[in-house]
Amino acid sequence: MDQQKWSVIKDLFDQARQLPKDQQEVFVQQHSNGDTDIIHQVMEMLDAQQNESYDPSLTDLVSASATDMIMDEAILKPGDMVERFEVIKSIGEGGMGSVFLGTRKQDDFEQLVAIKVIHRKYLTAQSLQRFRRERQILASLNHKNIASFIGGGETEQGQPYIILEYVDGIPITQYCQQHDLSVSQRITLFKQVLEAVMYAHQNLVVHRDIKPNNVLVNTQGEVKLLDFGIAKLVQESTQNPNPDSELTQEFVRVLTPANASPEQVLGSNITTRSDVYGLGALLMYMLTDEAVFDTTASSQQSIESMILELLPVKPSVRCMQSDNQAVQGRAKLLKGDVDTIVMKALQKEPERRYSSTEQLMQDIVRHQQNYPISAKPDSFAYRAKKFVQRNTLSTAFVSIFVIGLLSASAIIFQQSLTIEQERDTALRQAFVAQKTSRFMSDIFRQADPNETDGGVVSVKSIVDKAADNLQALDSDPLIKAQLNTTLGAVYNQLGEYELGSALLDNANEYFAKAKQEMFNPEYISLKYVLGLENGNSLTFEGKYDEAVSLLTELNQSLDSEKGASLNDELKDFYHVELQYGLGTAFSYSGKDDQAAPHYRNSVDASEQIIARAGEFANQLELALADRLFGLGHSLRQIGEFAESKAVIMRGIDLERSMYETPRLSLGHGLNQLASTLLQLGELEQAEVYAKEGLEIRRSILDYGHVEIMASIGILTNIYSKQGQFERSLEMRKEMLDMVEVSVGATHPYYYSVQSAIGQLYMLTGDLDQAKVYLDQSLQGFINLFPNGHRSIATPMVSLGDIALKTGDIDTAVAKLSEAVGILNEQSTEQSQLNAKANALYAAALYRDGQAELASTYEVLGLGIIESLIGKEANEYNVLFKRIEDAKSQ
Repeated sequence: MDQQKWSVIKDLFDQARQLPKDQQEVFVQQHSNGDTDIIHQVMEMLDAQQNESYDPSLTDLVSASATDMIMDEAILKPGDMVERFEVIKSIGEGGMGSVFLGTRKQDDFEQLVAIKVIHRKYLTAQSLQRFRRERQILASLNHKNIASFIGGGETEQGQPYIILEYVDGIPITQYCQQHDLSVSQRITLFKQVLEAVMYAHQNLVVHRDIKPNNVLVNTQGEVKLLDFGIAKLVQESTQNPNPDSELTQEFVRVLTPANASPEQVLGSNITTRSDVYGLGALLMYMLTDEAVFDTTASSQQSIESMILELLPVKPSVRCMQSDNQAVQGRAKLLKGDVDTIVMKALQKEPERRYSSTEQLMQDIVRHQQNYPISAKPDSFAYRAKKFVQRNTLSTAFVSIFVIGLLSASAIIFQQSLTIEQERDTALRQAFVAQKTSRFMSDIFRQADPNETDGGVVSVKSIVDKAADNLQALDSDPLIKAQLNTTLGAVYNQLGEYELGSALLDNANEYFAKAKQEMFNPEYISLKYVLGLENGNSLTFEGKYDEAVSLLTELNQSLDSEKGASLNDELKDFYHVELQYGLGTAFSYSGKDDQAAPHYRNSVDASEQIIARAGEFANQLELALADRLFGLGHSLRQIGEFAESKAVIMRGIDLERSMYETPRLSLGHGLNQLASTLLQLGELEQAEVYAKEGLEIRRSILDYGHVEIMASIGILTNIYSKQGQFERSLEMRKEMLDMVEVSVGATHPYYYSVQSAIGQLYMLTGDLDQAKVYLDQSLQGFINLFPNGHRSIATPMVSLGDIALKTGDIDTAVAKLSEAVGILNEQSTEQSQLNAKANALYAAALYRDGQAELASTYEVLGLGIIESLIGKEANEYNVLFKRIEDAKSQ
């Protein structure tokens, strides 16, 4: 510290401390020559004197203050040399250090740098570790949008420093405002930030503090990402379960709360999705000129409460609420895709955000190119679930739902009372059941998130009153069963299977209590409607055998119903639906030889009703394409590829002719056709149809929906056939994350994807990784199906194949023998899996010296594959060669 300055401070303090407190500050300002450092330091010393319970001497105060200032100063001053750079001036102060502008002098060119030095008083073991971590991370990153690392070390006084590229720029939000960028220009500029963060993630670095002041834009319009001071190396989490334990308190102190994700506030595990949240917050600021939450004059606790509990307002709504007309003008450009992208990135739960920065980038590019984005607004089911967890929601459509619920239920209830007065109980029940169904359909149409905007709505009082009215409305068990069945079916359609299943359980309980109504046509009809929904729900949950059993029992019961209790038209309609449900349950369980006849019955019965213009002809005509797609799927699975292609194409033509706007049904058909073309070796056309199907599903469904995952699975199969194994692996792993989020890690689909990943690793030659995934898949299926199931054979065959390739013949024989037994026991269907299991078992037996037994399975395996796809097919040749190689060994 300059001695002359200290002399001034000392004199001013000595004089000011003799004055009354209300005169001290004016005196100091008048005698400091405008030096803010002097004013600040003298006033701090005066405050310190007044806060002490004793009267310290001038020497003590000056000494203590001087020590603090010396400790605070980074020592570097203009003219000092750090490596080959000369210090020019101080350009910034941070929470733990100072930043100086430096220039290279030795060489024949000039280079400006930023020299970051840690304060002496923060030279603790933890701070040094964090500083060295930053240096290590920066040294590993080399990207045009990240401030470059030039060097680092310690000064002569022992202070650590980092030398960085000097960025002559301003915060990105300020740049957007100063240059009056359009929405499109702001999004394009944001993509530079995203590219920098994507690169960091690819190098296993999570930034953790993405905010405007850490994202500068230079005079050339280039983004530079700064300050990796609290960044985290992702790889540490696999080496140390709690790598930041010793830095926890320091991390909390340096974190910028207003930009932190909920998991950062809670101290939970930090992943790349935490940066996705930070990016969403930054994009919100860039688009609206306001931060996600107004933290002005807010305490730390209130800021954290906002982040953890308050739902952000959509960007378009935020712009509409602005006093600035220019900002208001952006609203219509943000409504829709941009709103959805930002809100998905800002989800409270990490698993509901984009799973990676790559996915966020893909949706931004899709939006810019006018393609459907993968993210969709929160489903009604999800928001309804959140509704019961809090009193307020930032979604105006909830108020529409509740008000509609209240008014409609009141009207229906009043009408039901009027009818009840006529003392016609059967008519009352039928009337209320019909009105309830229509009412629920209307509610869900009104609750479309695309038609609503944000805004905090208090709804507790409305809900309480609505609950009272609904309690009165559905006092009859039959009506309760009807209402819960309708709701359960809607939730299942939304992909909320857990909620759907719970509501159907309620419906079953109420239906059981309504046995006194068993001769009522409404009771009998609900028996089949509820039964069908129960069967579908069981299929969704992976309980295939239970679904088949229930639907088979219903089908047998339907045949015995007398015309008086259920008219012929209704019986025919339920027959179509039950046959389709059985086909689906059998197909999902891998028994397509049994599924195909049921699908065919459903198609034939539908066409008969349509031909005679029966009561349900229009309804069945609209659904006929789905029946054709189901039949086409099962035909492919049993090797009838040509008929499969013809049936599915017929369904696609029917779907296109009936609907101008693509529906999910068309997406399903396109993906089924792609799978069949894949089997026929028509890869180019298969890829075209698969991509179109995926685009349709992504444009309608939420991220992680099972149908989106199925489409991705088809594409991975096509890429595998094309030899693009790494691309397939990447997509399959994304599917695994999606499955876990949507249906859980104990669903059969999860284990199927694990098995597929294992098989892909086999194609890349990484047998160790393949075995890891296949073992997990096998164990999962065994736990799920303790009594045996065809699905168990899939990973088991591949594990037997690995054992055969690595020379573990005993294991190969054991695994393949068991797989063949399961396939023969569980199904008579002759598939490529059967062919592979028998052929590989033959090869294992030849290697084991059991030639006579091996020849039997050789004939069986090659015979199946020849009958399915022909003797010239690549699959046949591969299996034939494996057997011949085994014979020669």
